[in-house]
Amino acid sequence: MPTSDPSHADPTGWSDSSARSVLQLMAESVAEMVGFEVTALSVVIDDELVTVAYVGPEEYREYVERPDSADVLDPVLAVAERWGPRVRFLAAADHGELAGHWVEFEQQRVDHPDAWDPQDVLVAVLSDDDGVMVGAVSVDRPLSGRRPDAVQRDLLERYAAQAERAVLNAFEREELVQQVAHAESARRMIRAASMPALPSLEAVLRSTHGPLVEGFAASGSWIHVLDTDCPGGNYARQHDGEMVTLPAEVIEESRRVAPRLWRDQTVLVVVAGETPGLPDVIHRQLHELGLSTVLAVPLGAGEECLGFMALTRREQDPPWSPVEIDSARQIGHDLGASLMTARALESERALVRELKQLDDYRSQLIATMSHELRTPLAVIAGNLEMLGTLELETVAMMHHAAMTRGSDRMKKVVDDLLMLARVSNPRYPLSPVPVDLRDITLEVADLVDTAARAKDITIELVMEPTDLVVPGDPSELDRLIGNLVSNAVKYTPDGGTVTVSIALGPDEIVVRVADNGIGISAEDQTGLFGAFFRTTNPEALAQSGTGLGLAIVATIVERHEGSVTVESELGAGTTFTVALPLVHSGQNAVEPGFITPRSAATRTSVQIA
Repeated sequence: MPTSDPSHADPTGWSDSSARSVLQLMAESVAEMVGFEVTALSVVIDDELVTVAYVGPEEYREYVERPDSADVLDPVLAVAERWGPRVRFLAAADHGELAGHWVEFEQQRVDHPDAWDPQDVLVAVLSDDDGVMVGAVSVDRPLSGRRPDAVQRDLLERYAAQAERAVLNAFEREELVQQVAHAESARRMIRAASMPALPSLEAVLRSTHGPLVEGFAASGSWIHVLDTDCPGGNYARQHDGEMVTLPAEVIEESRRVAPRLWRDQTVLVVVAGETPGLPDVIHRQLHELGLSTVLAVPLGAGEECLGFMALTRREQDPPWSPVEIDSARQIGHDLGASLMTARALESERALVRELKQLDDYRSQLIATMSHELRTPLAVIAGNLEMLGTLELETVAMMHHAAMTRGSDRMKKVVDDLLMLARVSNPRYPLSPVPVDLRDITLEVADLVDTAARAKDITIELVMEPTDLVVPGDPSELDRLIGNLVSNAVKYTPDGGTVTVSIALGPDEIVVRVADNGIGISAEDQTGLFGAFFRTTNPEALAQSGTGLGLAIVATIVERHEGSVTVESELGAGTTFTVALPLVHSGQNAVEPGFITPRSAATRTSVQIA
C-alpha cells in the first residue's frame, strides 16, 4: 500500500476537522463492509499523497503515514488490472520492486488459488470531473485471506465513488472558505481605507485598488463616482496600478446602468462579445484591453446610488464564483458608505455598515450550513442506495449503523446552527421568566451521566442551599449549561473530574464548570467563542464537534446581559465562569421564594460517580 504524510494535526490545511471526520467514516465503512482489516484514504496536496484517514493496526500507522509523491502510483496503474472505473489490482507476481514507500502487511497465507499475497496491490483512484487524480483508497489484509470476489469488488467500487464525492466536496468547501476569507480581507482593508483620516475622495479610491484586485484575483479595477466634478472621481487601474483611460461612451453607460443595479440590489457579469443589451463600444474596449469578463457592481448607501465599480478578469482567469459575486455586491455597500463619508455623511455610513454586518452574518451562516450538510448527506445517500440492493439482514444492520453515525453528526450540526440562528436573531427578543438553575443543572447531569460513566469521570455538583433563580429563557439556559458540561466531559480524560458549582451573589448568580482535562492554549482562547472555531490542539481535534457550542454559549450569555470568561492552561484543565444578573434592565427583581417544582428539595452537593 502507498504511504503519505499527515504532518501535524491537519496536513491538508483545511479550516476545520469536519471533512476529515467524514473521510475517516468512509475509511471505516470500506474496511467494515468490504471486508479488509486495513484501509487508507489519501488526498493529493501539492503533488503529494496525504493520508487523511486510516483503519488498521496501530503498529503500522507510522509507516503508512510516511510521505510519498503522487506519481508513485503511475507505474502501478500502467500495468494493473482494471476491476472497475476506479478500482485497480496488481498481483504480486506481476510486479517487481515498486518505487516509493510501500507497506507490506504480514498476513498468514490460506490454501486457496485466490489466496491474498502480502505484495498484492488493490487501490481505487479518485478523480475530479476532468480525470485528474485527487486521492486514492488503498486496502490490504482481506479478512477472508483471499482476493475479493465479484461482489466485494462491486462494493469497493461503490464505496470508492462515495469517497470520491466526499473528497471533492471537501476541496470545494475549502475553496469556498478561502474565497470568503479573501473577500472578507478585502472588505476589512476597504473599511480601513474609508476612515476620515484620508484627506480626499481621490485618496479613498486610490487606497481601495490594491485590496480589490488582490482580494478578488482581478486583473484590474475601475471605480466611478456619480454626480461629482472631483478629478479623482474616475479611477481605473490595471493590476500593477497603471492608469487606464476609458472612452466617454463607457463612462456614460456606467452612469445609466449603475442606478438600475442599485435599485434592484444586484450585480452584472459582462462577458466580452456575448452579453446583450450593451453598446458595441464596451465589447470593443474589453477586446482591446485583453479582458474576458467584467463584474459590475453598483455603489451606494440607503436608497441613493453613489457610483459604479468594475472588476476585470482575462481569458486565462477563472469565472466569477457565486461567493465572489455576493461578496462584491456587499463591498458595493461598504464602498458606497466610504464615498458617503468622503462627502461628509458619516452618520449614514455608520448605519449602512451596521446593517451590512448583520447581513454578512446571515449570509455566511447559510453558506456554511449548506456546505456542512452536503458531505454527511453524501454518506447517508450512498449507504441508502446500497442498502436497497442487499438482502442479508446482518449486512443491512451494518449499513444501518453507518447511516446512523452520519445522520447523528448531521443532526448535531443542524441543531447547533438553528439554535445559533435563533439566539443571534434580533427579531427574536428575549422574553425572560424565572428559571431555577438548580433544576437545569440536575437535568444536565442526568443527560451526561452515561457519557461520564463510560469514561469513569466523576461529576461533582456543588450548589448553595438557597433559591438559584434568574430571569431568562429556560431552553437557552439549559443549552448554555449543557454545552459547558458536555464539553468538560468530552475533553476530560478517563478517570477525571468535572465540577459544576453555582453560587448566589448580591446581584448575580455565578456558574462555574471546571475540569482537569486537556486544557486550552492561550492562543486558542482568543478565538474560543467565535462561530465555527476549532482548536489547533491535535488532542482536541480528535474529538468530533461543530465549532458552534461555545459561540452559542457566548450569544446566550450576551442575550441574558451576563458575562462569560475562561481560565485554562494546556494539560491543567479548564474553568468556564458565567455570571447571570438577578435582574435585567427594566425588570423587577426575581422573587426570592420562587422555585420550580422539581427543585423544591434543596440539594447542596451531589456526586455522580
